[in-house]
Amino acid sequence: MRWSSTGLLALGIAVGHAAAQELRPVARFVWTLNDADFGGFSGLVVTDAGRTLWAVSDRGTLWRAEIERDVEGRITGLGAPWHDRFLDNQGKPVSGFTSDSEAIAAAPDGGFFIGYESYSRVTGLNPPDMRPTPLHAFERFKTEWNNEGFEGLARRGDGSLLAVVERRDATAGGYRTYIGRGHDWRPGPILKTAPGFGASDLAIDADGALWLLERRLTWLGQFETRISTCADANGGAVDCDPVILPGSAELGNMEGLSVWHDADGRRFISLISDDNFSMLSSTAIVEYEILR
Repeated sequence: MRWSSTGLLALGIAVGHAAAQELRPVARFVWTLNDADFGGFSGLVVTDAGRTLWAVSDRGTLWRAEIERDVEGRITGLGAPWHDRFLDNQGKPVSGFTSDSEAIAAAPDGGFFIGYESYSRVTGLNPPDMRPTPLHAFERFKTEWNNEGFEGLARRGDGSLLAVVERRDATAGGYRTYIGRGHDWRPGPILKTAPGFGASDLAIDADGALWLLERRLTWLGQFETRISTCADANGGAVDCDPVILPGSAELGNMEGLSVWHDADGRRFISLISDDNFSMLSSTAIVEYEILR
């Protein structure tokens, strides 16, 4: 399923002046696979100039697939899918409290960093080896051990990591973050947005801009998505500016976001939805070109 200009109007997407000048919807692709582990995707990284997809599931699995595109760059299929289950700090397959992987960020050595909620933590990973590399003491984020823990993870320009907490802190007026370098983690900036949403993911592009994905459940039982840009900072409060605000719930439960460049240097945003392992939902990948 792809978006056409007619389809976009039918979806009722409303954008502000800045968003209309910056983003161009490219396509929507529904990914299906007959595998009991498939679904529940909560974090996304697109690599290899748009040719490879990596995604984490909230049931503790990592997925890789080759992205097949047409001459216009739109996704036509996802080939050679591979997946495996994460291991915990004792080398056992994650399950229950330890399995809720929500975020993924690419490491410079070809590996990844993985963020979790429930047992909130951040680890290193070098697949196909699924053993974690601990990046902090196991109780470092005990205050975040809940179902609204780490939802987004990004690697900053200086090599440190930025992790965002899903739940908006009403007192601070935004989302709390942590900055980590090696085993040293400290509070990061508060990402300030209008209330009513929860953080879903974040990414930092090559220019150092932070892209924040948020979603909320409407009173009709549907999901609404918001994307904002925020300045990267080492602390304090940062105001985030909405970039695109769909006026419809048709996008679905978007939980993963990746910002990447193609071989010609064009910039894109890819989103992936969490189907919650429900037959009534689907796994959709939506892409936009960043025009400026």
